[in-house]
Amino acid sequence: MYNQGPFATWVPKPVMLLLIIFIMFPLMSISGVYTSNATDLSGALATYSEFVSMANNAGSIGMGLALLIVFRVKMRFRSKEIITTCAIILALLSYMNGTTENPYLLVVGSLLIGFFKMFPMVEVLLPMMFILSPKGDKGRFYAIFYPISIGFGQLSSYFFANLVFKHNYQAPFFIMSSLMLVIACISLIFQHDQRFSFKKPLYQIDWLSMILLGSSAMSFNVFFTFMRQQGWFVSPYIKTALILSFLFLGLTIWRQKFLKRPLIDFKVFTRENTLHSLILLIFLGVFLASSSIYVQYSVGVLGYNNLINAKINLWMIPGIIVAGVLAFYCFKYEWKMKFYVAGGFISFFLHTLCLYLLIQPQMNIEYLQYSMILKGLGMGMLFISIWLYAAEGVSMDGLFGAMGILIMIRGFLATAFGGAIISWALYQGQWQSLNDISMFLDNGNFTNGMAIYQNISLNALMASSKIVLGSICWLTVPILIFVLTHHYGQFNYRRVVLFRKIIKGDSVKGYRFA
Repeated sequence: MYNQGPFATWVPKPVMLLLIIFIMFPLMSISGVYTSNATDLSGALATYSEFVSMANNAGSIGMGLALLIVFRVKMRFRSKEIITTCAIILALLSYMNGTTENPYLLVVGSLLIGFFKMFPMVEVLLPMMFILSPKGDKGRFYAIFYPISIGFGQLSSYFFANLVFKHNYQAPFFIMSSLMLVIACISLIFQHDQRFSFKKPLYQIDWLSMILLGSSAMSFNVFFTFMRQQGWFVSPYIKTALILSFLFLGLTIWRQKFLKRPLIDFKVFTRENTLHSLILLIFLGVFLASSSIYVQYSVGVLGYNNLINAKINLWMIPGIIVAGVLAFYCFKYEWKMKFYVAGGFISFFLHTLCLYLLIQPQMNIEYLQYSMILKGLGMGMLFISIWLYAAEGVSMDGLFGAMGILIMIRGFLATAFGGAIISWALYQGQWQSLNDISMFLDNGNFTNGMAIYQNISLNALMASSKIVLGSICWLTVPILIFVLTHHYGQFNYRRVVLFRKIIKGDSVKGYRFA
């Protein structure tokens, strides 16, 4: 049977903790595409930026697919076998992504990296969960783990951007490939050979359902990523991708009804808390996708590079830490979760409002530091609260299936959907702004009209950015109404009865609302 974590008995406990940390952080950082260097990668490959975005989304899809079978794989193989094998595979895939010149291989490599990184991640997360929350309190674990993971993600983005700035776009891939080989060596030396439980076969996994679900997700990926580049719904490829995505998804759902051991229990998504969390994730995706406006503005208008943008993003870390502290006390003293969720969206609203007010032709990018603190606060609060509420009351059998789908929605579908809407709005806003500016140009006499085209296009970009950011600010109002009218599992029936008495005109003297 399993004992004291993944390491051998002769390893001292302080060394175990250091080894878990050393294995966990590189596994959290490895990816098929590093977002802070996306423009450098697309430029080096001389391909459309949409391929890089598609590869980035494919990583989240691979992680979600892996979660569907991660527990079954853990019951089949030893922890040493899982970490060693997956680390070697990740090293080879990272090297492939760093050396390939084919964008399609980049997408496939990112999908496989996201898939294989989840198995060793679970192996180190289980003992880390016991360390951070010995009593199994999910709220305490999320309040500590999410700030650590998100904050380290920002640090690693800055580190990779610095590597690319000093060397080339391949440096992060080679560094991570080397670290994966080191992790494989550590696993061979320090891990024990015992199993987690009795051995379970893999033939019971419904591989066809995984293929159908993965095909559906990748079709959605093509649809949302290439919509703008292919001319929206004018393109037959976009229409075909949308039809295939719903077709494969429908086949996946239909197949689960006739299986003895269904891969995903879709009844989980009819639960009130899970359905509510899905809607919140879509709203969160819109706010996260608005970061593309900031990138276009800082790079296109202000002329800053990816390294400076990554450095500014480091200011999200103080906000993320504050979100973790608030979550710790919120779950410890049982504060109302609706106010915690609302606080996350309010933080995103203030961040968006700061961008709206600061966008102008000349601005010091350091003014955005305080808005990034607000963004980190909102991201931390919403990641913790939505994830915790979505898993509330879900059995262990349905948890991994639900989490797999939710990871795809949070990491890919929500942001891709929000990004598609924002890119469409920016596109329409720029055309409208250019049309408005051209009306004034018709009244003037310019000897070289093309000389001012760059300034005109930048003004149109800033004008459309302000329009979109202002619309997102107004979107906060219905979101807050949606959040504040939900009970989040803390429904007070006594209060409803008292309100009914008040409405009917009955006396409530002697009753307490609390």
